[in-house]
Amino acid sequence: MKHIADIDGTEYAFDWPEDRTLLESMLAEAIPAWYSCTDGDCGTCQCTLTGGPSHMRQNQVLSSYEVEQEEQTLACQTIRDGEGPYRVSYE
Repeated sequence: MKHIADIDGTEYAFDWPEDRTLLESMLAEAIPAWYSCTDGDCGTCQCTLTGGPSHMRQNQVLSSYEVEQEEQTLACQTIRDGEGPYRVSYE
């Protein structure tokens, strides 16, 4: 199943294996996703994720409100918990 990334107004379809983070999956397909530290500390990869449940391995940046109410996540730390299709958007 393909998932969709909307980055700077361009949509990209990508595979997201269960054992990879969202960021790893996008980078594996040469999608120009925003990131910096890859450790969950900087917030550069903060994005909106919809389409199903997910969890972050670690989060030192986002508030519980941002995660729960605004559907924000850190792509470098996010693992999908469902089938999707998921949609990620960088704003």
